[in-house]
Amino acid sequence: MILHQYAVDANKVTVVQFPTGEAADAIRSQKADAWLAAGPVNSKITTEAIAASTHDGRAPTFLAIDSAEAIAQNHPMYESTEIPAGAFGGSPDRPEEEVKTISFSHHIVARKDLSETTVAALTRQLFAVRQTVLAEFPLAAKIETPDTDKDAFIPVHPGAAAFVDGEEKTFLDRYSDYIWWGLMALSAMGSVGAWFAGYLKKDERSNNSTLRERLLEMIAAARRTDSSEELDHLQSEADEILRDTLHCFEDGAIEEGALTSFNIALEQFHHAVADRKSLLMQIPQNLQRTSAQFRAAGTL
Repeated sequence: MILHQYAVDANKVTVVQFPTGEAADAIRSQKADAWLAAGPVNSKITTEAIAASTHDGRAPTFLAIDSAEAIAQNHPMYESTEIPAGAFGGSPDRPEEEVKTISFSHHIVARKDLSETTVAALTRQLFAVRQTVLAEFPLAAKIETPDTDKDAFIPVHPGAAAFVDGEEKTFLDRYSDYIWWGLMALSAMGSVGAWFAGYLKKDERSNNSTLRERLLEMIAAARRTDSSEELDHLQSEADEILRDTLHCFEDGAIEEGALTSFNIALEQFHHAVADRKSLLMQIPQNLQRTSAQFRAAGTL
């Protein structure tokens, strides 16, 4: 790209790459006419390579890329920058003056479909640990937040943008819709379940209503009878009705209000039985038998 910018035929230039561990030795043996180092300005490898190129006190010549701004404009992945004077130390300074050049950035990228929560957590931890590792990795100080503008050359992941712009979603923000719909579904299921349970217990409620009506009839029968044996029989029947009613209440077939109504009726029945027994005890036995025969005869 640089050769093309200066109209140099790339076919006339032989490019040889050296491993970073062999760069200094290659420079000392003058295996190349010009060197291109791509890396951080304060890179130890670059600094050692420049020191190796110094012979008899003569520092290497730094070639400025005067068209850096034009390159950056035509190729947005690059930026125009300068190497500060004395960036690589030495005496005299290396370089003696600022040198125009181009720079580029390394980007941590992720798939677009990766969870926003995951990317936001990674971004948060990356900047949290940056200060911790500065002593061992000084280049960590160069870590910068991504450009969150919509027209950025490299679009930022929504999760990283949320962290940078302070718009991370809380747990409720992320799952409020799911929680709301879940509650609605549970409510609907509860209503359906209640209706179904009520439908299954329809016969029990109907039977209990019949028993309550029977208890009311027994109150009138207790007030008319002249036989203590019949009162005892009515009392036994009332006990059975009470047992069935309590079972219905435990099964949920009847509500507390219906149980209260039944309790009132049962209490009236007990009063009627008690009053009738008290009255029968005051009437002589022979009169009770006569009254019972007269009533039987009238019935026939």
